[in-house]
Amino acid sequence: MLTGPGSSLELARLIADRGARSVLVVTDRVLLELEVVAPLLNALKQAGLAVTVFSEVEPDPTIAMIMAGIEMLRASGATAVLAVGGGSPIDAAKAMIACHASGRPPEDLDGYFKVRDLVLPFFAVPTTAGSGSEVTIASVVSDPGAGRKFAIVDNQLVPVAIALDPNLMVGLPPHVTAATGMDALTHAIESDLSTLATPASRAQSVAAARAIFRDLPRACQDGHDIDARQSLAVASCLAGLAFTRASVGYVHAIAHQLGPLYHLPHGYLNATLLPYVLDFYLDGAAPRMAEFAGACGLGQDGDDPQSLAKSLIAAIRQLNASVAIPQTIEQIVDADIPEIVQRALAEAHGTYPVPTYMSAADCATVVRRAAGARPEKEEV
Repeated sequence: MLTGPGSSLELARLIADRGARSVLVVTDRVLLELEVVAPLLNALKQAGLAVTVFSEVEPDPTIAMIMAGIEMLRASGATAVLAVGGGSPIDAAKAMIACHASGRPPEDLDGYFKVRDLVLPFFAVPTTAGSGSEVTIASVVSDPGAGRKFAIVDNQLVPVAIALDPNLMVGLPPHVTAATGMDALTHAIESDLSTLATPASRAQSVAAARAIFRDLPRACQDGHDIDARQSLAVASCLAGLAFTRASVGYVHAIAHQLGPLYHLPHGYLNATLLPYVLDFYLDGAAPRMAEFAGACGLGQDGDDPQSLAKSLIAAIRQLNASVAIPQTIEQIVDADIPEIVQRALAEAHGTYPVPTYMSAADCATVVRRAAGARPEKEEV
């Protein structure tokens, strides 16, 4: 893990030093057109590598897009793959190397540990501080035909090396900085409340959350604040490590249904849903929430667990407001809620180690509240 301004250029030299002769760079058109990746491409060439660029990645990479990337990977003869971008380019590159190694399409690798053949050496440079995909074992793929997302999960999808370079993040607009930062905060909180959390993963979660509470407003206010950008990049990475160990929960389970249905950014959905899911947890997980809140420096001395837990939810709502995240998801349609609930619970139950389980009625209430419904209208 290389960190600091200019660390992406150092990564270019490391890729060459590890014996690669040619590299496929997976990114998106915006980063290419804005020349965000230009210094890195030049550094790769100066290190003696032949460079091919696949820049067709769009948000929520689809099966068709990944198959196009695999064709370019094969045609290029690349001996290494470098993902440069947010969660979508990194997830796309992961799926590409998995399918390239196994000779199978993405949908055949849906699930856990199905990549049986050795993947190409893989490297990543995140240009957003949110997904944590640069250190996770999962690639999320969209299947528009089925209206769903699925995950390819395998230990081989963790990069050989990464660079957390704040220089590549200074141009992010405030709304992207906000949504990705809140995505990372969701990872930190859900992994901390997980029943699989360990002392080590909880320390990562707390460190990530403290940094995000402190530095996300700074980065949104001044995108050229290198110290804030670096802090958030490390926080996102720590949260990614934490949820790789301890997993996520209902916020992600619900967001994964809303994203494909309404074509909304994942980070924005997580940010808006998070306080409503934590409201539900108050009855069953207040002590754990209180411990997390206290570790983050929230609340007041002498607060009881319930008050401390509520201080965490209040702090999240205040942070959302400070970075212009809406309080509700107005696109949610009442008629869609039963299917959203059914799919969210099917994803979560038996998969995510949540601190307390939701019934269908509980989940419907959370979704309705996130949509802006008043409590008296929340009958199931």
